[in-house]
This record gives sequence, C-alpha cells and structure tokens, in this order.
Amino acid sequence: MPFIVGYHRVVENFQHSKTTTIPSMLISMAMLERHIDWLARRFSIISLDEIGLHMQSGRPFRRPVAAITFDDGYSDIYHYAYPLLQRKGVPSAVFVVTGLIGTGRPQIFDRLYLLLRELERYRLPVTNTFAEALRSNGFDASPLERWIPPYAGSDARTFGLMTSILNAFSQGQIEAALASLEQHLIVPKHDLVEASPMTWEMVQTMHQAGVIIGSHTASHCLLPSETSETVRSELVESRQTLEGRLGAPAKHFAYPDGRFNPAVVNAVHSAGYEFAYVICRQLDSRLPLLTIPRKMFWEGSCVNALGRFSSSIMNCHRHWVFERRQGCEHDHQTMRPGLNNGTFA
Repeated sequence: MPFIVGYHRVVENFQHSKTTTIPSMLISMAMLERHIDWLARRFSIISLDEIGLHMQSGRPFRRPVAAITFDDGYSDIYHYAYPLLQRKGVPSAVFVVTGLIGTGRPQIFDRLYLLLRELERYRLPVTNTFAEALRSNGFDASPLERWIPPYAGSDARTFGLMTSILNAFSQGQIEAALASLEQHLIVPKHDLVEASPMTWEMVQTMHQAGVIIGSHTASHCLLPSETSETVRSELVESRQTLEGRLGAPAKHFAYPDGRFNPAVVNAVHSAGYEFAYVICRQLDSRLPLLTIPRKMFWEGSCVNALGRFSSSIMNCHRHWVFERRQGCEHDHQTMRPGLNNGTFA
C-alpha cells in the first residue's frame, strides 16, 4: 500500500501562528522539509495519478512509494509549501474547497474556533452562548447540553467544543449561529487573514506546474451530517468547477475531516471521481479506490521529548503504530437523516 501523507497549513513560524489558529492544522516550513527529506530517503515520491494507475491495474510497485497532499487550499500552501516542493522536484496534490477559492473567506471551522476562543477570552459562558445562538435561529441545541469540557487548558477546551459542534450540527446550522454571534462579537481580522484561501490564479499556477488539484467539496461540509441533496450538490458542483476552471478532469477527492459512510462513498462514485482519500484505515470493500488511506501530519506529529524531529516516531506513524486498536475515532457506518438508505438515486 502506498504511504500517502497529508497536511493542512504551512507556515513560516509555528510558535507565532499557533497563537492565532488551530495548532494541529499547522506545520512549519522547516519541519515540512524534514518530513519530505525523510520520505525521499525511503520512498519514491510520486504523483497521485501514478499511484492511481497502479492501483487500478493491480500492478505492484517496484519499490515503496509515497505521495504528498495538502487539504483545504490555504494560501500559505502556495506561498510556502509550493516553492519548497518545486525546489526539491517533489510532486504533490492539493484538495481545494472550490466555493472559497478567491473569496478571502476562511474555512467555517477556522471562524468557529476563533469565535469560541474570543468568547472564552471575554469570560463568557461559551457553550451556553453558542447554544443560545442556535436556539435563536430555531435549531435544537440539546446536543451541546451533553458536552462535558475536558480537564485541560483553554485551547483544548475550545478545540473540544468546536469538534463537538461540528459533529452535532450541519454546516447551515453552524453558519447561522456564527452569523448571529458575529454581529455582536468582533474576531480580530488579522487572525482570519492568515487562514485565507488561495486565489484561482494561485490554483492555476500550481496546476500548470504539474500539481494535482483535487476536490474537497464546495464548502467543506462534513458529508455524513448533510442531506443526500446537499452531498450530491457539494460533490458535483466542486468537480464541475474544477474542470471548468482548469480544463482537466477532476479525478481525485478527499473527504472533509475524513468523514464518510457507505452512502457518501456511493455519492462520490456517482459524482464521477475515480479516487478518494480518507484519513484512517477504514476501507469500503465495495469501492476501495474511493477509500484510500492517508496519514495526516502537523508540527508536533513526529517530535521527541526535546521538541526535535524524530525519525523513529515518523517510522511508527508510517506503520500506523499509534492508531487506536478499535479503529477510527469516526463512525463510518451510521446513516444520518437524509442518508439512511445507503444509496443516492
């Protein structure tokens, strides 16, 4: 099985950037280069197209192979990762959220994290405040009443609540609550600027240089939480937008946050994608090329007790040593309302 690695944002200074965004989304240029050099000594780093052709044909690889991918389409991928990979002659792929390209709008989870952090900074009752924003828009906020904050620092509490909100509510519900709160609470603009998406000019430049541009949906909604109509629209619209803009087939898709279930996999197949990537080892045996495993990394993934890059820890990740014995933390089988029959007609 090829070793496909994934990243989100690439920044100059991790210590600085982690104060304004979700730390586990970040890797510094220096650490990314250490990862790439480690991979290059042990694998042939090839493109997803090459890996896909081998997997479709069943032909074995002559030596171990790896691929490098980036999710979400942040502009710092273009500014920092792209030049580094070009200098080293390493192929890569970027999965973009087509509805955000060129808008300057950050991802919904970046906005949510920063807003929750601001609520905590002002010592407001964070969970209750967000629940009230949901109720004021006519939504049932009872899932938040069951949330128990972790016994950890404020960053961990903020991240935990953000994750719970993303798990429990659709993107439309979260967006409505955010809009209500943003009318009364101003999140510092400079914190959001760093998380801005790429422009179409950036995407086209990378595409013309050989970087594979894949889909990450139109809005980065978590597909198992949405209705079948929304899922179909997200997948088809994103693919059509990429093909229209780039003049090339959009064959590759990455599930936002690695979330999928049988109905979602069927929808990805129906939308015409040939290859799709998850962030665990839970496969759909019916359509294995639409649940290809990836391993996601960030700045702290492969550091030792001294905070330095560790080849041994990277190798453990390569063999999925640290994964939960019972499998992925996400539920890949349960059907949500609107996705309960496992098919998309």
